[in-house]
Amino acid sequence: MFSDGIRRALGPVLRTVANTAVEKAVAPPLQPAAKAVANFAVSSFERGTSPRVVLNPPPVVVQRPPADLTPPNAQGDGKLGEGDWLNVSSSDGVYLRPGPSAESGQSVLYGTGTKLKVIAPPDNSAAVQGEFVYVQDARGRQGWVRAAKTSEMSTDEVAKYRAARHQSDAADTYQDIYVNQFDAETQVGGDGRNANCGPTATLMAFLNEGLVIPSIPGITHNGTAGADVQAVRYWGNTASDKGSDGVTTNAAGETVYSLTTENSQYTGFQDVKNAVTAARGSWAKVGANSESIKEAIDSGMSVVISGNFVETPAQAPEGSENADPVLKSDTWAQGGGAQEHLVAVVGVTPEGNFIVCDPAVDVRTPIEVTPEELDAFMRGNAGAIGIYDPTPGPRSGA
Repeated sequence: MFSDGIRRALGPVLRTVANTAVEKAVAPPLQPAAKAVANFAVSSFERGTSPRVVLNPPPVVVQRPPADLTPPNAQGDGKLGEGDWLNVSSSDGVYLRPGPSAESGQSVLYGTGTKLKVIAPPDNSAAVQGEFVYVQDARGRQGWVRAAKTSEMSTDEVAKYRAARHQSDAADTYQDIYVNQFDAETQVGGDGRNANCGPTATLMAFLNEGLVIPSIPGITHNGTAGADVQAVRYWGNTASDKGSDGVTTNAAGETVYSLTTENSQYTGFQDVKNAVTAARGSWAKVGANSESIKEAIDSGMSVVISGNFVETPAQAPEGSENADPVLKSDTWAQGGGAQEHLVAVVGVTPEGNFIVCDPAVDVRTPIEVTPEELDAFMRGNAGAIGIYDPTPGPRSGA
């Protein structure tokens, strides 16, 4: 034990040593607090009540944000990630490849200016691996491209690109129900050339309403949207025209798909009604105009409508029945060479625009169109039928 005199004599020495240690070991912003602690300890020692003096300060704990607060990937931030849009910037173009390496092979050559979207690979691995990034093109083809041959688009560039193709954030929310009629047929062994707009549009309305089309008797469903499209064609057409129901019987007496011939046959609204009945849904007549379609959607329906992308020019001489039709200029872009066509209208935005699932549109996504564009599409081939699940049903008076 130290006497009072010794403690008082050692106090200044310990205080100097402690403060010197603090200045060497503690960051400047924290030194005042550390010196206060050291001085308190020395003063306690001088009075004979001192605890042990610790001259090594505790480590400074740096708080880091949780992982879920990490800033999300953003368009144009210079860091490639899922959801980014890229522009092919190389004058040589860039090849789409099945794997993230030059040795994996090559398929499509994208020219300068082609737009590609970064998406997650099918196995949910990283979208960026080494020099390569996983992308999808406007036709739905997916694979790896060399990142150095692309550049990330700015947010303004992406907005303009998507708006020109009637794509929007509102339409994107319906992507999970979208089915492309050409891709769907390849899923059941077809060549992707068909007139399946009616069955495909009807299927998308079913998906939006929670309705399920039964499988085709005698054919094992392979779990694809293509099998569902064929089922809609079968249940819609088989009662009235077995020559367009998409199935036939082979030499062994088995029911098999008949894709090449029967899928080239058009379907109409009576076929849609038959398929709705098979899916245990209900249908209702809807006026073939944007105002009536909006009322039907607001009541809980999805609406399959008919329209046309071509028409006889207004300036053609009266009675010129043989005048060549031209593409309409006041509706959305024609896809797949479609003329008389069926699409599904599945939603309305707060601004009053319509979310359309066009099974032939080249962008292979739902699109957002104005009431005027919807009416222009129906001009010359107008028709509409509302589809809904009768369990909750639409509101009364719809």
